[in-house]
Amino acid sequence: MSSTLNSTALVILLRQRLSPSPKAAIIGIAPSPVASPLTQAKSAVSASMFSVDSLNITAVKVRLMERAGKEFGVDQTDYESVSSYGAAVKNAVEALKPQSPSAIAEIERQLGLDQLGVSLDTLVGAIGDPRSSDNESLDAALKQHAGGQGEGDAASVQPDELGLYGG
Repeated sequence: MSSTLNSTALVILLRQRLSPSPKAAIIGIAPSPVASPLTQAKSAVSASMFSVDSLNITAVKVRLMERAGKEFGVDQTDYESVSSYGAAVKNAVEALKPQSPSAIAEIERQLGLDQLGVSLDTLVGAIGDPRSSDNESLDAALKQHAGGQGEGDAASVQPDELGLYGG
């Protein structure tokens, strides 16, 4: 019985050693010594499109908008539309400006807007109207920041402990 168990273990270890990757072994892809350039290109495109590490500007923007609302105690689930949520955030920002201008700068820093070169007003404008020039400015700043991080290599951009990209 012991020799049968050892033989089985040896077969399993040999299969693992010969297989190029666990994924390939699971789906039954035979190892190929040299992949064609077309196959390599398809693989690279697929990996960049479906990778969980790739940077999605829209997802980053939405997360930034949610975090901005939370800074002012505004929860998006309490509103029927994004524009009404944006209006509530805008009202909260406008109420804070005269009371504490330094608090606005601190919130911009906490959200990473200072690193993007974007003001809180621009972010709030983008929340309220997705067709606004503020939204275009925010998109451009996020794309530029992501491009400057890895020169187009989105896989090198990783979120920090707060979920922010960059910095």
